Amino acid sequence: METATIIAILCLATLVHGTLGFGTGLVAMPLLTLAVGVRDATALVAFVILGTTIIVLAQSWRALRWGSAMRLLVGAVLGIPLGIFVFTSAPVDVVQRGLGVSLVAIGLYSLAAPPLTEVQHPAWGYAFGFGSGLLGGAYNTNAPPVVLYGALRRWPPAVFRATLQAYFVPAAALIWVGHGVTGLWTRELVGWYLLYLPFGLAVLWVGQRLSERLPEASFDRLLYAVIVVLGVALLF
Repeated sequence: METATIIAILCLATLVHGTLGFGTGLVAMPLLTLAVGVRDATALVAFVILGTTIIVLAQSWRALRWGSAMRLLVGAVLGIPLGIFVFTSAPVDVVQRGLGVSLVAIGLYSLAAPPLTEVQHPAWGYAFGFGSGLLGGAYNTNAPPVVLYGALRRWPPAVFRATLQAYFVPAAALIWVGHGVTGLWTRELVGWYLLYLPFGLAVLWVGQRLSERLPEASFDRLLYAVIVVLGVALLF
């Protein structure tokens, strides 16, 4: 029963990622933590995120905006050390909840009113990447800034998914290797992942097909709704 629950949770998270281009951790971590504890949940989700992002990037790389992805990565590399410093010396709630309030406000405004002004200057990529690295280093929550950046750039769904994967793959690989080096991998965890894999590939394919059928306007509204959810999640 436990194994079936784990596979179901991972498949739901993969379906969301296949549709939107992100969301595996957002969906899986709270539910898996209840099922197997935070240690196993963290390591298992790293396996799933790495595999999913590699597959999505391999299938969508033609829509990738290399310059934007590299600027995000450079900014993140600069932000991660500061994030680690913040984690060890500053109040956690202040930065995380401040970001949460900002995301909720931006998402709700964009759903209720005309979209915010499009972000065009390339330097914004470094800034949003820096914010993502800062949050990733401090709280392991690097997705919100880059998701918001893609939304403010008005990227079409295909570009959004491909460019975010190019950013997420290196980060996911580092996290995955780090878990292995620190002894988080277990035979049971690898067994769960291998059992999930065929189902995960199937639901990932379904998610990608759903994404292709979503009109761009509907994708934008769904994206801003998820930004609100991300913001709320950071408040607690």
